[in-house]
Amino acid sequence: MIALIAGEGISQNMEQAFIQPGENADLLERLKRLAKNLWWTWNQECQEIFQELSPRGWQDLYHNAVAVLQDISEYELNMRLQDPVFAQRVRSILKVFDAYMSRQDTWAARNASSFAKNPVAYFTAEYGFHETLPIAAGGLGILSGDHARSASDLGLGFVGVSLFYREGYFQQSINRDNWQTEYYTPLNPDLLPLEPVLTASGERLVCEVEINLARVHFQAWKVNVGRCPVYLLDSNRPENEPLHRDLTLHVYGGDRSTRVMQELLLGMGGVRLLRALGIRPSIYHMNEGHVAFLALELIREKVSSGCPFEEALTRTRDECVFTTHTPVEAGHDRFSPELMQYALQRIQPQ
Repeated sequence: MIALIAGEGISQNMEQAFIQPGENADLLERLKRLAKNLWWTWNQECQEIFQELSPRGWQDLYHNAVAVLQDISEYELNMRLQDPVFAQRVRSILKVFDAYMSRQDTWAARNASSFAKNPVAYFTAEYGFHETLPIAAGGLGILSGDHARSASDLGLGFVGVSLFYREGYFQQSINRDNWQTEYYTPLNPDLLPLEPVLTASGERLVCEVEINLARVHFQAWKVNVGRCPVYLLDSNRPENEPLHRDLTLHVYGGDRSTRVMQELLLGMGGVRLLRALGIRPSIYHMNEGHVAFLALELIREKVSSGCPFEEALTRTRDECVFTTHTPVEAGHDRFSPELMQYALQRIQPQ
């Protein structure tokens, strides 16, 4: 009899340890939102949670938290969250994440509060965040990614702008003749830590920029890097010609004409996207010359509103900061006047 009573007490305690169905659903939804924020890429405990959900998937899917959650069935995820020890670990890491995201007493709040309303707009040709999102070629991308993460840790008003290269940077292998061979892997946005940028009515936000006598339409994807948003422009739209759809195909891909058009899209299109989002940066940080065309767009805006060119040039100069991460000549693009004229041709009004 005593054993039966004791057993009944143990059973009741175990039932109380399990989370309730409503809480289970809430934990799962919050875990999915966390996977969409790259904060987990610099928190080891958080990475271990995703790894334990599917050790083989974690390895095979390039340590991609979003893909791991989609690779596991809803039933299995719910069963894992029924484990009280594992569920408590999930709750603990979510608490840490929520505290990080909502913290008000940051360095920027004390020393750079003006950037909260009018952020720094950081333009760069690549961001190296994590192998999950292979849209970087090397050191410039790692530098850019570190700047975004540091801005988030500091609570700095920061918005990033770059391109979404849907086949990323090439991967390499060695063939039987010991020669390097390159191959590309198409990226599936549904399996990546990003989300489409939408209008207030829930439609895709689509902007355009004139390049080489054509209106190039582009959409954007938002990457949440802790507290900081990074917007990636994507010209793969049905309205565009194949040439223009492929401007955002590869990191530094194509010939020089492709490169100059890529950079026009990034610089000029990036400014137009920020305007469409209602973001008014206080300063534009140009990370390398790949994004220099943003200055042309800022000057064009001022001139079109009646500002004399010399004044527009001076005001734009005051709005921009330029940095370079390498003095090597090969790291800087040079375009001939003829190529510039070719790319900057505009459609004449009828």
